[in-house]
Amino acid sequence: MDESVKVQLVAGDLPEDALAIPKKLIAAMGLPEGFAGPLSVGSRSRPVRVLPSESSARVALSRSLAKELLLPLPKTLWMRFDREHGRLRIGPVVAIFAVKRRKAGPRSPRLFGARNLDIRQLMRHARRLNLLAMVLTPDGVQPGRDWVEGFVLSGRRWAVVRYPVPDVVYDRIQSRSWERRPSAQRAKQFLRSLPSVKYFNEGFFDKWALYQKMSGHQALARYLPDTRQLTGPQSLKAFLEEHGATFLKPTEGSQGKGIIRVRRLGAWYEWRRGTRQHKTRRFETLYQGIARIQRRKRYIMQPDLRLATVGGSPFDVRILMQKDGSGTWKRTKIYVRVAPKGRLTSNLSRGGTAMGLGWVLRSRFGKARRRVRASINQAAKTIVEALDEVFDSPLGEIGLDLGVDRRGRVWLIEVNAKPFRKVFDAGPKRRVFLSFRRPMAYARYLAGF
Repeated sequence: MDESVKVQLVAGDLPEDALAIPKKLIAAMGLPEGFAGPLSVGSRSRPVRVLPSESSARVALSRSLAKELLLPLPKTLWMRFDREHGRLRIGPVVAIFAVKRRKAGPRSPRLFGARNLDIRQLMRHARRLNLLAMVLTPDGVQPGRDWVEGFVLSGRRWAVVRYPVPDVVYDRIQSRSWERRPSAQRAKQFLRSLPSVKYFNEGFFDKWALYQKMSGHQALARYLPDTRQLTGPQSLKAFLEEHGATFLKPTEGSQGKGIIRVRRLGAWYEWRRGTRQHKTRRFETLYQGIARIQRRKRYIMQPDLRLATVGGSPFDVRILMQKDGSGTWKRTKIYVRVAPKGRLTSNLSRGGTAMGLGWVLRSRFGKARRRVRASINQAAKTIVEALDEVFDSPLGEIGLDLGVDRRGRVWLIEVNAKPFRKVFDAGPKRRVFLSFRRPMAYARYLAGF
């Protein structure tokens, strides 16, 4: 990749097509002497002439040129010479794609609802990394235009801006229902159709579609429990006869919602959702109860893995894996989630407790803890690297839920496309900092800066 340099962009008394660049920056970028050619900011491009200057770091351009490129001044960004295409680039332009609350005005401090604090943190890190970043909403995208409209921070509130169609889009749409809105689908389809736009973490996962992708990859298949679709009473009956106990999960569910555990106990069937438990001798009664919960939603079946317990409650391991500014997978956070008494799932949003991995493995596996921990670390590394091969579009972050059974074998329970981060976290502040910084650093990497 050609060298990128950080530049201070200022308005100058120059001809409309002129750009004054310090001589040392011209040399650092490998820019040909007397360059005349296109200058690009995101999707916008204008022909310019480069004039060498004696300034130390400032790049000057006319206000009219900045206006044509939708480039706010003064601004500190990155510049590079794209030798392959013979153009000069300023940027990167990065969009965090999200949906605003319908009744919230543009100046509302909670414009993006429950994710407002997260998005503010991402924008702050984008500024520190010198990115031209905005929060882009579906309403701000119109097919055929070479500009988009979105929001930037203005003190405690948000301000409306127009930027060129971005170099990179980071999909942070907050929920499946918002993702399904026609406006979100149209905007997303348009952005993903543009060859110049790098789009990462494209959407929520469907558990069955994801399983089908993963099961065909040898490195992933070893971590996957037997998974089948719930297609009717016979499919459930056959699965129970084979496994004895199963978890039924909605294919589009999250946060442990809608999960049912079904067990065959001799002549009895037991099913449980949340804290409610039912028993019957008749399979037909069992299935009627499940069908009432299912309500035409698609479900998958997975065996009860008999996960290891701590204090009598099963636990799993949550790992936040993110790519950094070099495009390399890094582990940002790792901790154990313990299910509350009488609950099926360990989700923190539903009463689960977060604990340190080292303490839990030591108390549960004793001398074998190092082996188990090494297996967890290897599983995380193998899974994310294999997922890159499974997906066509880039992944920048993934939340992994790994289960450890009573023998210490590691299983992949779930892959979360939109891992939730707490702005205020009891964990190490460095981990919280990295969880917001890394996606923005990865966006810069994807943009080629």
